[in-house]
Amino acid sequence: MKELKSIQWTGNVRQLRNVIERMVILSNEQITLEDIRSYAQEIL
Repeated sequence: MKELKSIQWTGNVRQLRNVIERMVILSNEQITLEDIRSYAQEIL
């Protein structure tokens, strides 16, 4: 959560929700820092 808060988000809330949903679906049992960086970079 800390990493998500540190990202300068330029998208809208719908895009943020989509990124979070994608991380939950595609990540293994745990969302890693690497997952956050890779999925969030797709939108930024």
